Amino acid sequence: MNISGLVTALLPVFFVLLLGFLAGKRHAFSVEQAAGLSKLALSFALPASLFVGMTQIPRELLLQQGRLVLALILAHTGLFLVAWVLLGFFKPLRGTPSIIYALMLSTSATPVFGLAVLQPILGPTSAGAVGLVALAINLVVPAVVVLLEMDAAAKSQQGATDSSQSSPVLTGLASGLQSPLLWGPILGITLVLARLHLPAILAGCFELIGSATSGVAVFAVGLVLAAHPVRISPTVLIGSLGRVTLQGAVLFVLLQVLHVVSPFAREALVCCSFPLATVVVLFAAKYKAVESEAASMLLTSTLALAVTVPVMLWLSR
Repeated sequence: MNISGLVTALLPVFFVLLLGFLAGKRHAFSVEQAAGLSKLALSFALPASLFVGMTQIPRELLLQQGRLVLALILAHTGLFLVAWVLLGFFKPLRGTPSIIYALMLSTSATPVFGLAVLQPILGPTSAGAVGLVALAINLVVPAVVVLLEMDAAAKSQQGATDSSQSSPVLTGLASGLQSPLLWGPILGITLVLARLHLPAILAGCFELIGSATSGVAVFAVGLVLAAHPVRISPTVLIGSLGRVTLQGAVLFVLLQVLHVVSPFAREALVCCSFPLATVVVLFAAKYKAVESEAASMLLTSTLALAVTVPVMLWLSR
């Protein structure tokens, strides 16, 4: 990958990110409007794009991705559980902070940056890789919601008991199972495995809304960055470094151990070096824990795209 190709792929991303940040600082969008843009991108546009992208993968090729899917699940769900347990040994991080930091290490902003960064560089196979990574990410989210709700319920019960509260486990499972980011890739995979061809007119319908994914999602991240104070500290720097390196290293080892040979493996490695998922910042704000740290890590890990993407492309040649 030459320098001009990288610049061509990354410069538009940073331009739209800066545009969203400046719009947020000028209060051109309210908090509700910013949330609406994020919901448009992640609940409608991206699932449609991933659905169409998965239906375009040849059936024989998709059937060969079992080991890669297993590696991705272990690199996401497995890394989250291990990180959560280990962080829990540190007293200041017990409870909600350990859950949020573990989520930060084990999930990336692939749904936001994946298509915008990878398609100009690596071509059409990027959609399939982003779909598989998004699927793995959305297997982590239900467990995170369950743990956060349980921790919040435990704290509330210290003062008073509210028997009307719904079960944290059911809340987490419902949140995960209702996610369009989970079902978009799954439905696409189902059509391919069932040898069902998506009519061109229907594909065009999904592609039209899906084309809004990259610009709207990156712009929404800029709005999120503008809404939170940024403080650079050793914790932020270490956390950001861990986000862009640890999961990629784990996935690389798993690819070797499981002997994965896949055209999507390189894209998946690059995805693991992406910034932390914006849902980490949203959870931090909702549950009132490490809010400033999460927002600061989002900024620093996003700026690191200019370094992590070319490095991972070089390492995964």
